[in-house]
Amino acid sequence: MGQVIEEVRLWNTPVVGAFLLYKFTDGYQRAHQYGDAPVAILHFLASAILTSDELKMAVSNRRSSLQSYVMSFEDGRRSDLLLSIHQRLSDKLEYTWKSIDIAVANGLLFWDVDNGKLYPAGGSSANIVRGTAPRAEMRRDGERAEILGKWFAAHDLSTIMAYFKIVL
Repeated sequence: MGQVIEEVRLWNTPVVGAFLLYKFTDGYQRAHQYGDAPVAILHFLASAILTSDELKMAVSNRRSSLQSYVMSFEDGRRSDLLLSIHQRLSDKLEYTWKSIDIAVANGLLFWDVDNGKLYPAGGSSANIVRGTAPRAEMRRDGERAEILGKWFAAHDLSTIMAYFKIVL
């Protein structure tokens, strides 16, 4: 049981959130038609999705877009998951702020204070040496974060919030 508790503790730290938000931001910027970065509010939504096993499992390259992702929850059994994102966003507020702080402090993200956007700061994987590379599970979650960023990059803020029925 101790190993399970340790895994839960490890995966629920804002350090993991910092990595996922970096991957999300990088995916967004690379996919955006003008190379722009996401506004900070999208990081809170991404964090709410990426910290839920049920919500992040539907993020994959097999889906073509954010619309396809949202539609996957519209059947009767899973529609409540999509509606829970608004509450998850509120519940993960402190976690996401800590994750952003860690990412900025460690050079993964940087703020553009003039327009409220977070940019990837080029945290290169070239510095990864044996023993410090992310585990396979973490790499998969990073890939999901990149895919989510790519999907978000295709839409403006109001469209994304409408898909998830979030009121700002």
